[in-house]
Amino acid sequence: MSGAPPTRATDETAGVVALHVAISARVDLGRVSAAFGRPNAVWLGERVPAETPEIRRFSCDLELGVGPERRAMFRKSAIVGLGAPARRGGEWLIPIEWSAATLAPLFPVFAGHLRITAGHIELNGHYAPPGGTIGYVLDRALLRIAARGTARWFLRKVVSGLEAEATP
Repeated sequence: MSGAPPTRATDETAGVVALHVAISARVDLGRVSAAFGRPNAVWLGERVPAETPEIRRFSCDLELGVGPERRAMFRKSAIVGLGAPARRGGEWLIPIEWSAATLAPLFPVFAGHLRITAGHIELNGHYAPPGGTIGYVLDRALLRIAARGTARWFLRKVVSGLEAEATP
């Protein structure tokens, strides 16, 4: 979870792909710290050991709706890492990363951050498609659709997690 995002030229050279997905949502910013700052995030999944104390890792299933009307669901076991939420003015930034829990070389690895405001939630970052140059070419043709769909699903999960914080 580094500083400045790579430029398009370095993205292509490094074989990583920029991902930016946003959804509109009415967010009570007072709930963000509770949803993302506690040691556990039940809404996300079961906490698993992490290599460093700065990142909390959770086991969950990432989902992607497929087929007509997106009724069929593809699930992939993943490890999602969350950093400490930081409030900056009227928004929260939360470092985030994820990777497949099994068969990792066959799935992308993502690193970036969530940006949460009172009116929307967005996911910004980069992922490395599996398979080097071939994976990068496949991503440009097809896999990017799956990455964006999974990101939208995750943002809806964040909204659900924030709403759960309002429930006593």
